[in-house]
Amino acid sequence: MRDRPRTVLHVSPDPALANSRAQALSPIGCHVVSVETVVSALLEISLGRCGILLLCHKLDHTGRCTLAEYFDKNCPDPYIVAVLAHDDDHFPPQAHACVVHSPDHGSLVTVMRQRLAA
Repeated sequence: MRDRPRTVLHVSPDPALANSRAQALSPIGCHVVSVETVVSALLEISLGRCGILLLCHKLDHTGRCTLAEYFDKNCPDPYIVAVLAHDDDHFPPQAHACVVHSPDHGSLVTVMRQRLAA
């Protein structure tokens, strides 16, 4: 898939937050696919359409780790961004970047711009 590097699989149980992040990332060239559950995310990953995995801070620890491990093993050139609730929040060891949640999504946009420019 030609647009895979710009396709973001955003996994968040909060639809309003998912929509807000998609609105912040779309203008910088990301195509955001949002799902609410780990099962839905596993299906999307198995289809191989996404190049970036974005893990919401509202996912539980087990779900975040399961998705990161599966994405890392099954996607070519995987890139994983974990959004943290706070500086000391846990994140999967496979994460390439971590950002602390903020309502304006500024740090997330910065990380994504850097990835797209690479």
